[in-house]
Amino acid sequence: MSIQCEMMQKSSASSLPVVISRLEQARTLVMQWYASWIYQRRVTRSRRVLEALPEHILHDIGWPNVDDRLPGIPRKPS
Repeated sequence: MSIQCEMMQKSSASSLPVVISRLEQARTLVMQWYASWIYQRRVTRSRRVLEALPEHILHDIGWPNVDDRLPGIPRKPS
């Protein structure tokens, strides 16, 4: 009986680094996803601000490209 308990203690102790490693991988994955999400959010916000500007200002700053518009956001008349 004591041999079985001893083996159980060893096996549970060896699984701790595996659990820590998996948690670290999960944390890294979540941090990468969050950084990507924050970046995309900033890009979207910046484009919305640019698209809200009048046409003559957009032309002055070199934003005449129709492909740069966000989908689903209509152009505001100047």
